[in-house]
Amino acid sequence: MLRVGLVGAGLIANVHAGAYAQLAGVEVAAVTDPVSAKAADLASRCGAEVLPDVARLIDLELDLVDVCTPPHTHAEIVIAALDAGHNVACEKPIARTLADARRMVAADRRTPGLLMVGHVTRYEADHRLAKQLVDDRQVGRLRRVAHSTTTSAPGWSEGGWLADPRCSGGPVLDQGVHSFDYLRWLIGSPAIRVHAVGRDTAAGPGSYVLTTVRYADGTIGVVETSWAHPAARGFRLQAELVGTDGRLAWSYDDLMSGVYCSADGGTEWYDALGDRGFVEELRDFTDALRTKVRRSPVPAAEATEGLHTALAALESLHTGEAIDLVTWEPE
Repeated sequence: MLRVGLVGAGLIANVHAGAYAQLAGVEVAAVTDPVSAKAADLASRCGAEVLPDVARLIDLELDLVDVCTPPHTHAEIVIAALDAGHNVACEKPIARTLADARRMVAADRRTPGLLMVGHVTRYEADHRLAKQLVDDRQVGRLRRVAHSTTTSAPGWSEGGWLADPRCSGGPVLDQGVHSFDYLRWLIGSPAIRVHAVGRDTAAGPGSYVLTTVRYADGTIGVVETSWAHPAARGFRLQAELVGTDGRLAWSYDDLMSGVYCSADGGTEWYDALGDRGFVEELRDFTDALRTKVRRSPVPAAEATEGLHTALAALESLHTGEAIDLVTWEPE
């Protein structure tokens, strides 16, 4: 039985707890959160122990520490858990700053534990199928990839930390980092240039942003992020992959999950919706912990690339200039 300690008891921690409940041979053994009532509520539903702080949780005999806290807190918790010999799952983004992410990568390399970053988009069925079709060359060579996530301003975060750009980075970092990570993984080539335009809205600064990304192989990425849409509209994701031999597109609002249109005029619908990927994400990691070939399914170094791109988009939004990712370092 793999024993998990959850750091955090908010929305994403509850999602993770539900995913662990569907995995054989895994149990949530402990929960800690600064809001003790939230920790007690989640622990009661998991049959877990409530602990007063992170240090006490890290002192336990655990197989996995799962960090589900705001990104500006990730580095200290993850590094402490790795230094204590634990394996660690960390929610995206890996950190709020590039310096913190690099400290986490260094800790991951010097310690025996595995660190996985929760880029669950890689595990969503539609996104994973698209990756398979690209790898199988069914769309030919990618030329343009568009990824859009739009919704209203999130109001569920404890103390409103998501609404504070210093903590969350706004939608470009909170939502966009999923897109930047997925595009890098899908394309298989590093991002080299970023340019972002956007505007402030009633939802906050930089709450609507359109980012273009050039990749080393010539592919162009377009990432749309918004917290400025009406609440009644809900969350919407749209994706489009255009290659030399076809076009692949899907959205969460379609009756079917996606449609593939080939260059010869053929059309194939596929329905890959269902679980949005958290069960498979955490299954992949817990399976990795049980095997002799111990490799993180989403390594910290890869997650850091997505963070670097998102931070460059924020810099471009601020300066109005394109950012050369090969040379740019945040201050």
